[in-house]
Amino acid sequence: MTDELGVVVGYDGSPQARQALRWGAAEAAARKSPLTIAHAWQWPHHEWPGELVPLELVRRPAQRLVKAAAAGVAHHHPEMIIDSVTGRDSPSALLADLSGQAALIVLGTRGYGTLHSMAAGSVSGHVAAHARCPVVVLRGDPAGRGARDIVAGFDGSRASMAALDFAAAQAHRLDSTLHVIIAQRGRGGQADTHELRIQTQGQAWDRLTCRQHTHPSLRTEVELIDEPARAALLEAAYKARLLVVGARGLGEVRGMLLGSVSQALVHRAPCPVAVVHAR
Repeated sequence: MTDELGVVVGYDGSPQARQALRWGAAEAAARKSPLTIAHAWQWPHHEWPGELVPLELVRRPAQRLVKAAAAGVAHHHPEMIIDSVTGRDSPSALLADLSGQAALIVLGTRGYGTLHSMAAGSVSGHVAAHARCPVVVLRGDPAGRGARDIVAGFDGSRASMAALDFAAAQAHRLDSTLHVIIAQRGRGGQADTHELRIQTQGQAWDRLTCRQHTHPSLRTEVELIDEPARAALLEAAYKARLLVVGARGLGEVRGMLLGSVSQALVHRAPCPVAVVHAR
């Protein structure tokens, strides 16, 4: 996997997509990374065998849409490298495909056209499950609530380790406090106990100590909460500017690409949600 595309934003011109584009552009600027604006288009009518389809009628408006979006970003970030990609595909398939060359995928919860009639889980859930890089789903308005902390869920799984690393880098980049939540695990695997959560807390501090060698100014706190992870993280999300979770935790059903906790947060969290897969 490479990250030559930098931050990739799924864009269709809807208000949610414009919010995702603003967030993605700010993130690319903070990372000093390229920004790629991606738009999926499809022929809206049935194609009969042998029919000559005037695809340019759809392709050209799609290209104009992303070029206009790129020009708007360039006005505010004149030094940023901005590219655009259009493809004849579903939004979820296009973004999942681009994720192999991206550092981060950013998308809104829903939009016009193909996205408008779909629930959030149809596109954002699919991309979060299948992407080969972290995915941020823009939800809520943290700025309107004055939220400053980065919140990360942690259970000691490989995915939660990767999520903690991602969250620490975000907290350092944004000069935010990193608040790590260790809650009750779901069913499956080792039975959940307070002693097990204390052990997991030690794992979190070990991981954070490594990150603080690289980022000495990183502010961190780790909290044990005697509640199910879904409820604990949803509550913490009301005070978060970004909620970061692993794609699948230790208590999740094997074979699931996106665990039940991550799915619930992508659908219901009041702030942006980052989903990170194990490396």
